[in-house]
Amino acid sequence: MIDLDVIVNIYQQIKNTQLEIRPPQAQVVIKRGNSEFRPGETIYTPPRGTGILEDKMTNLIEYFKSQQHDEMDPLLKMAVAHYQFEAIHPFSDGNGRTGRIINLLYLINQGLISHPVLYLSRYIINNKNEYYYALEGVTQRRDWKTWILYMMTAVENTAIHTNRLIDQINDQMQASLEHGKKTLKWYNKEINEALFYQPYCKPITIANILGRTSRTTLSKYFSQLTEIKLLNVIKEGKDVYYVNADLVRILSE
Repeated sequence: MIDLDVIVNIYQQIKNTQLEIRPPQAQVVIKRGNSEFRPGETIYTPPRGTGILEDKMTNLIEYFKSQQHDEMDPLLKMAVAHYQFEAIHPFSDGNGRTGRIINLLYLINQGLISHPVLYLSRYIINNKNEYYYALEGVTQRRDWKTWILYMMTAVENTAIHTNRLIDQINDQMQASLEHGKKTLKWYNKEINEALFYQPYCKPITIANILGRTSRTTLSKYFSQLTEIKLLNVIKEGKDVYYVNADLVRILSE
């Protein structure tokens, strides 16, 4: 369930801060970026004042919980709620990322997706001018149509892109499995899946799968994984990371 505590917690994790709803005196405005037309120009001034943000966030949360809107398609409701959150702009920074994570949680709660894979940031960042234009249209002209169409296009584009990435990852997993099993006697499906669980792999992960505790053995295994290019070694100071370059390449597309 999405409530104020959940939203604040998302923001705090994104920004690595203990700050909460911005105080009433904070002079927060949204400006154009330096690379945009008329850089530095104020696009929007969010509401401020004692108790105003709290009242508006309460209204937003009630909208998420409201039963009277159950007949509305969840994607449309997500779009309306996202506008409301961005218009409130409850935090001093990080509102965009926080709002997009709230979108994911809502779609999961509604059963439209099972995992948080429909992340709209890529589309919105690549189409930022249209995003702000559509937001401004609702605020100034009550032009909901342009905003809804923008968000639905973002969802469609992101879904197609995500499915393409999943297909590419599955193909690469199969190719890596065949290469690993052909080259290393100890390599198996479980190890292969662990390498694709996230972009980097820790020795403890392989140790738990194989039931090995010897550092010498694990060091040997990871050396072999790097020799056959299933992992790359990246060193930052004293830290060593074993990175799946194939997975990083796909995720970076």
